Amino acid sequence: MAVLGAGRKPNPATLTYLSEGSEIEGNLKTPGNTRIDGRVKGSVVVEGDLEVGSNAHIEGDQVKANNIIVHGQIHAQIIASGKLHITKSARVEGDVRAVSLDVEAGAVFVGRSQTGEPRALPQNTRTGNSP
Repeated sequence: MAVLGAGRKPNPATLTYLSEGSEIEGNLKTPGNTRIDGRVKGSVVVEGDLEVGSNAHIEGDQVKANNIIVHGQIHAQIIASGKLHITKSARVEGDVRAVSLDVEAGAVFVGRSQTGEPRALPQNTRTGNSP
């Protein structure tokens, strides 16, 4: 019996969706674009873009994706290889590293941010490390 998708490369058009009311305890890794409306307790690594819905809650070590839009809550280090957009309904607690950062009026952001070209950014932004 063949494993579904065995030997295939990730399709960037693929959408992974975690609906409201769903919960994952453990790390989540997805091959394409992802939308989370549920709860994740663990790290999230997305090989495409990530959207965090207004009722979503992510708590873990790290959230990593290309472009990230946050409407809900994240308590983790965030790494966006592109743009990080924190909307007015969002609450982000943790250090962030992104090429571009946009924080709307009304959003809550508690942490440090580093923006700029990926090659110019330090590789470690964990709280407690000396610059």
